[in-house]
Amino acid sequence: MTGRCALLALALVAACATPPAEQEGVRVPAFVDHHVHVFNVGWWLRESQRTDPAYVAAGGATSEAEVVARAAAAAKAAPGGLVTGFGWSQDAWGTPMLPTSVALSAAVPDVPVAMARTDGHALWVNDAALKRAGLKTGGRGVLLERQTEPVLALVPAPSDDAIVEAWRLGAEALADRGVTRAYDAGVLALPGIAALNTDFGRYVRLLAAADDARPLPLQLFLMIPAPSPYAEEVLAMKPAARQLSPNVRITHLKLFADGALGSRGAALSHPYADDPHTTGVLRMYAPEIAEWSRRAIDAGIDVATHAIGDEAVHQVLDAYEAVLRARPDVEPTRLRIEHFSYASEVDMVRAVRLGVALSVQSNFNTPRGVSPTFAGQRVGVAGAPRVYAWDRLSQMGAVLVEGSDYFGEPGAPLLGMYYGLVGINAVGERGDSPEVRQELLRLNTAWLAPGGALQAPVDAAKAKAGFVLLSGDPLTVPAESLLTIRVPGPARQPR
Repeated sequence: MTGRCALLALALVAACATPPAEQEGVRVPAFVDHHVHVFNVGWWLRESQRTDPAYVAAGGATSEAEVVARAAAAAKAAPGGLVTGFGWSQDAWGTPMLPTSVALSAAVPDVPVAMARTDGHALWVNDAALKRAGLKTGGRGVLLERQTEPVLALVPAPSDDAIVEAWRLGAEALADRGVTRAYDAGVLALPGIAALNTDFGRYVRLLAAADDARPLPLQLFLMIPAPSPYAEEVLAMKPAARQLSPNVRITHLKLFADGALGSRGAALSHPYADDPHTTGVLRMYAPEIAEWSRRAIDAGIDVATHAIGDEAVHQVLDAYEAVLRARPDVEPTRLRIEHFSYASEVDMVRAVRLGVALSVQSNFNTPRGVSPTFAGQRVGVAGAPRVYAWDRLSQMGAVLVEGSDYFGEPGAPLLGMYYGLVGINAVGERGDSPEVRQELLRLNTAWLAPGGALQAPVDAAKAKAGFVLLSGDPLTVPAESLLTIRVPGPARQPR
C-alpha cells in the first residue's frame, strides 16, 4: 500500500468509530461519486414515473424479437412521429452479435425508431430513422459513437421544466444514497447516447438556475464534453465565472477516446475475440487529446478522458505524457482517465508512473464464479485478467477514485463496494479482509478535488458535516448484506 493510500486508510479507521448515542445508524464519511450522469439518472426516474406510449423500455428483454414487438406497439402511438427507447443489450438475448435493421424495419416500416443500448454508446435504428436523418439504408441497424448524431438530431429537445425536473430527480436520488459530492460526466443525448451535438450550455444554465432558486441536496462538479461549442465557451470563461451557483461548478473538459466494450466500440489493439472483423472505434488520437488537454490546463480546467479499450488507453497516456512533459509543474491528477477498463501491462505501469488519476467503476466487475466472463468474451481469455484490474492497479500504487457511471436506474448505496469485494479482478480479489474493506470504503469516500488534490475522508466520528448514517456497518456485515444497507436519513454536506 502506498503512503498516500495508507494515510487515507488510517483516516477511515477513525471515520467508522461508534457514532454518538443520540444518532441511529453507523456513521461513515459521506459518499463521493467521481463519475455519474445526473441528468440522465433523473430522466430515467422521470420516465419511469410517466407513461409515454412512444417510448420503449427495452431493459429486461430476453430476445431481439421482444424488443422489436415493444417498438412496434410504441409505433402505433406515434404515427409519423418518432419512437425512442433505452436499455437493450444483445448479451441479454444470449447472442454476441449486434442486431441489424432488418427485423425492426419489417415490423416498423414507416415510423423512425431509435433505441439506445444499455452502454450509452450505440443506437439501434430502423430504415425509416436512417432515411429521415439522410443516411444510407441497407441492413445496418446499429450506429456507434458519433455516427449516431444525425439520428439523435431528430429527437425533440425536452422542455425547460422537464430538464430541471430531471436534474433535480437525479441529484435527489444520489443524495438519498449518501452522496454529497459528485462529478457529473456530461449530459448524454436523449435517449441516452454519448454524443457531441447536444446544446450542453442550455442544460448547464438550467441546472445553475434551478440551484439558485432552490439549492440542490449535493455539490455538483461538471465535466463539459468536447469538442463542442460550449467547451470553447467554457475555455474562454474567467475561472471565477465557472462557479455557476452555490452548488454547481464547471471543473473539467470531458474527452472521448473510444466507445464501450458491450457494443464493441472500445478501441482495441487487436480484433475482438467474439467478432474478429472489428477492433472498435477510436474517437480521438493522442495529438488531438493532447491539444485539448493543454488548452484546458492552461485555462485552469482539469481534463477527464473516457478510455476503455487498450488502444484508447495507450493514446490517452501518450497524450497525457506529452502534456506533463510540456507542463512539468502541473499536478498529474488534474489529468484523469475515465474507466481505464483494459490496458497493456506496459500502460498499467506507465499510468502509475505518471501519477494520473484513474476513475474506476467497481460495479463493472463480473462476480466471481461467473464463466465465461463478459471481459473474456470480448477481449479473449488471455486478455481478460487485464480488464477491470483494479486490484492489481491498487497494489501497484495507482491513484484510483470510484464512480458509479449511472445514467439510468441508480443502484444500492454500496453497490460499488459490493462488486469491488466480490468481483473478478476487483480490489477484493485479495479476499474479504478488514484492510480490503477499508480500501473499498476509501474509494467510495475519498475526494479528488478540482486541481488534483486527493483528500482523505473526513473523520466522521468527530465531524459535524461530511458524513452519512448507514443502517449497517460496511466493514463488518457479510458481503451480500452490503446490498441491503440503506441511508436512513439525509447525508450532511461537507462545507
